[in-house]
Amino acid sequence: MQHCKRKSFEKIILETDSLTIKNILTRQWKILWEYAEKIEEIQKIITRKQVNIKHIFREANSLEDYLANLVIEQAGTIQAYNFYDLSSRGRKIINLD
Repeated sequence: MQHCKRKSFEKIILETDSLTIKNILTRQWKILWEYAEKIEEIQKIITRKQVNIKHIFREANSLEDYLANLVIEQAGTIQAYNFYDLSSRGRKIINLD
């Protein structure tokens, strides 16, 4: 959300595989105290932008999970600029999508 704010994006679709996070961000549930500061910061941005928050099932999030894990595992040692720069596992996930 901070990146969207810096780039002045106005219409944002925020997808999360955490129903808890979705419900907290949409103010349907109370904030867990340990996340309060970050959540409130995100909620402030949301009130100033057109944000559509969607819950997606974990299976639909496999490419994002793969890329996030890749960044953590290979911390700065890999760069992928196109489909063929990804491992066969990454290409398979994209092809299944």
